Amino acid sequence: MKPPITKDLYFRIVENRPFKFSAEEVNYRDGEGEEICRTCQHFFERVIDKFHTCEIFRPKDDASVEAEYVCDFHTVDGEEFPLLEE
Repeated sequence: MKPPITKDLYFRIVENRPFKFSAEEVNYRDGEGEEICRTCQHFFERVIDKFHTCEIFRPKDDASVEAEYVCDFHTVDGEEFPLLEE
């Protein structure tokens, strides 16, 4: 029999969120004329309220990621990063 899942366990999980880059580190910017976050593999939209997140970068104050913005790590397949200057 597995132990019950409690609210305390839930809070322990969400308080230890993984490290993410800052907007400055990934060159987060308006995506005008470029690829946009909405088409990136790292972009996620929460169904209930359409809040946007990214698995590699976190905006200041935990704001929603702008779907029409972009960063240097934009990728559709996780293999190619067309905006990243190496």
